[in-house]
Amino acid sequence: MKSFRLCSLTVFTEANNQTTKHDIPLFEGLIINKENPNDHWLIEGLIEKGLFQFFNSLKEKNETMLVEAAITSKDNPPASFVAKVRIIKLINDHLQLLLEAKRLTRKDTFSEIILKDLIDRGISGENLLKNFKRIKKERGVEFRKLVENDIKEMKEKNYF
Repeated sequence: MKSFRLCSLTVFTEANNQTTKHDIPLFEGLIINKENPNDHWLIEGLIEKGLFQFFNSLKEKNETMLVEAAITSKDNPPASFVAKVRIIKLINDHLQLLLEAKRLTRKDTFSEIILKDLIDRGISGENLLKNFKRIKKERGVEFRKLVENDIKEMKEKNYF
């Protein structure tokens, strides 16, 4: 196993065909590559206790979610995972959150998918850059489709 510092954590949830992005403030974090053939990881964070209801609800529903984690430095591009809440426990004034995760490996990165779509629509030059930045930040329909496909694939492969 290899462990790394978890620098940022973002959770994406689905409800009513709407993807919601949740930036999770971390006090401390660790991410562990279990180095097994299925590419399973453990993501552990010490987070605000006010998030108990949010994560407890996900745990009770056994909800699969998309998680993005920046490893080692906030400047690194985030890695994408499909995850489920395994433990959420109050420790002093914080919550211990433990996620069981499977890293997503895609043929195309999200950025490549966005760029291809914009180019296919005939957008170029300064307009291309402006639209690319907006879509990447908003993580709209294109991202939701990617997330839905990733989660569907993970469920079909019975990773959880």
